[in-house]
Amino acid sequence: MDTEKLLSFCQDLIRLKSLSGNEQLVAQRIVKEMHLLSYDEVSVDPFGNVIGKIIGNGKRSILFEGHMDIVDVPTPQKWSVDPFGGVIQDGRLFGRGASDMKTALGAMIYGAAECIGKKDKADVYVVAVVHEEIFEGVGFGKVLDAIHPNVVILGEPNDLEIAIGQKGRAEIVLETLGVNAHSAHPKKGVNAIDHMLLLLQEVYKIPIQASKILGKGILIATDIISSPYPGTSIIPNQCRVTFDRRLIEDETRESVLAPFDTILQSMSNTIENFSAKVFFAGEKLHTYTGKTLDSERFYPGWTLPEDNELVQLARKIYNMLHIVPVLKTYNFCTDGSESAGKRNIPTIGIGPGKADMAHVVDENIEIEKIFTAAKIYSCLAEEY
Repeated sequence: MDTEKLLSFCQDLIRLKSLSGNEQLVAQRIVKEMHLLSYDEVSVDPFGNVIGKIIGNGKRSILFEGHMDIVDVPTPQKWSVDPFGGVIQDGRLFGRGASDMKTALGAMIYGAAECIGKKDKADVYVVAVVHEEIFEGVGFGKVLDAIHPNVVILGEPNDLEIAIGQKGRAEIVLETLGVNAHSAHPKKGVNAIDHMLLLLQEVYKIPIQASKILGKGILIATDIISSPYPGTSIIPNQCRVTFDRRLIEDETRESVLAPFDTILQSMSNTIENFSAKVFFAGEKLHTYTGKTLDSERFYPGWTLPEDNELVQLARKIYNMLHIVPVLKTYNFCTDGSESAGKRNIPTIGIGPGKADMAHVVDENIEIEKIFTAAKIYSCLAEEY
């Protein structure tokens, strides 16, 4: 493997600013590199996801996945280097996306390329997706509608640990509905804020389940607003609260909303003029190709048993490379919500970046970790 070319390629990716919905330059650069490396098939799907394929024996397939989009750099003046310069200092590569997760994509592309021409191996896919920073798994889901791999390797940052799960994430919206009235005559209206305050007392009594692997789920309010706003001299006819709900494995849309529905029904039966509803937030966003991604914000949690074949293979490779295999879980949401959480495809995560380096000033990665990741990916592709 040509590590100098790999590093130069990672620098190129960092130099191309690729906010969610504007990943086209990175996509073009990845397509070019895959062609230079002689991938058997290279394509871009209608949503802008790049798919590279190395043809094997056709009996089974392994898919390496990462995202092309990055979060913005709101205060570039606070950086010690150009956040889009691909600067190398003291054995580290700096720039937005260095840890999360353009270097993992580079390492996957180069690592998988070691299998080119080896027809006795499994088919190998490397997929670079759009819009992950906003829609975990939605862009990846479009790929998985067309490709059905046996296993998935994520490249999200975890300092080369072996991730065997993650909490999921849901965005729950709770609304109370009232009747406008002049605030000098409150009894003529129905105050949506008052009803929301009563409702919140019951919501925070909802028992949150725990998992041996993922720990306890989370339910926390992240915003609240009434309407009309500002409400000068008027009783509000609507109040909305958004909750961030972190999910453990096996929680479903129905099981998450069920306790809310029970509370709403009970309060409707006991409180005069009480009206409320609960639902998952949703959004539609355009991709750089013009196609639209539509997502309900419910991304399941998932785990993979330690005795699973894929986990055991990763352990074997780590031992081969004299790396101590550490099994943990991601502490943030990833595209594994789609592959493992929704589709039950065995999935693990191995990324060269560090999670605490994602989205921060002076984001960087140790260059040797990029090369080590490429070796791990290469071995996974060859041994699977």
